Amino acid sequence: MLKALEDIDYKMVIKPEDFQKIDWKYPAFCRGASLKDRYRPFDENAGQGDRKRFSPIPYIHVEESGVAFCAIRLASEEILGLGKLRIYDFTSEEGYQYPYCSKKEFGAIICILWKMISGNEISINELWAQNVKLGVPLPEQVTKEIFEMQEEGRHHRPYALELRERDSIRAGDTEALRKVLDEAHSGGMGILANDMVRQYKNTAICIVAGAARSAIEGGLNPETALSVSDAMIRNMEETLTDPLKIEKAAREAEFEFARMVHELREKKDGNPLIDQVRDYVFCHIHEPLKVKDIADYIGVTPNYLSEQFGQSMGITLKQYIIDEKIANSERLLKFTDYSLQEISSYCAFSSQSRFNEYFQRKNGITPAKYRKRYQKQKMNKE
Repeated sequence: MLKALEDIDYKMVIKPEDFQKIDWKYPAFCRGASLKDRYRPFDENAGQGDRKRFSPIPYIHVEESGVAFCAIRLASEEILGLGKLRIYDFTSEEGYQYPYCSKKEFGAIICILWKMISGNEISINELWAQNVKLGVPLPEQVTKEIFEMQEEGRHHRPYALELRERDSIRAGDTEALRKVLDEAHSGGMGILANDMVRQYKNTAICIVAGAARSAIEGGLNPETALSVSDAMIRNMEETLTDPLKIEKAAREAEFEFARMVHELREKKDGNPLIDQVRDYVFCHIHEPLKVKDIADYIGVTPNYLSEQFGQSMGITLKQYIIDEKIANSERLLKFTDYSLQEISSYCAFSSQSRFNEYFQRKNGITPAKYRKRYQKQKMNKE
């Protein structure tokens, strides 16, 4: 937190008027105490049980912009304020004037300070659970929804059908997936929102998220699957408003995951060491990658890693890294407007001439011609 605050203007730190927003919250075991006992400051000389019972927990106030501050009551009745900080890495324009400290780090800081101040321990999960109230209890919400579904005669699509759908993706079998989706059945996806577009988007999110996890179970690199899932969902959120297009995008996502699993299984060797290498390369594809760095991360010697990788994959690790960077550059050439120099830099090639050399060696044409060819093919399809 100190690191996040070191370069900011004091006007962005918590102000006295912010404390007017505080509605002090207490653990459930304090609710039976009298009003006087509830607000009684803890006594440093009191026993741990007494201190735990009557000490108000840290209070966290979070604005809609994602800006948060914490207030802790001290034994002297004074209030210790922490913040303001932006605890989400995405927020409104207003929120970006505040320094960033992740929600996890912010919670950890508060838990440590609370232990130092009160002598009591509280977990991060408990801290947020005590500070965030949903309003209507979950059982009440669920009971009402189920009652309405039963009254209206609504029901979900057969679960067995969904299982076959997931199995098809897990096996990388696009033909089986096609047959499952063509099956006639009763039931629907359930009502996830009152607004029609929001309903279709929520349903699509469930489909894509489930497909990604099925692909992971089928052997796809988790970071790859989740990143692809994030990109697909964000694209639907930001660009699609037609329910039919949203539904089609979700189904195309399922087929894409099935194809990715199929391609992986064709070259899968079952060596967990190789999986670790692939994960590392995927997560650091925009950085200069060296065999030594990967070996250090995994915890083996560079020679051992190179030998194992070569035996399993049939190519050297260095060549694999180059191939992955070229594959990444191909996608950037096809689907973005970045210049050749920018793509060379983003893929961390030592120079643009080296990028051109590696690219032409693999594809037989220069990056510039590759982009023109794809653009021409795209125009012909349209």
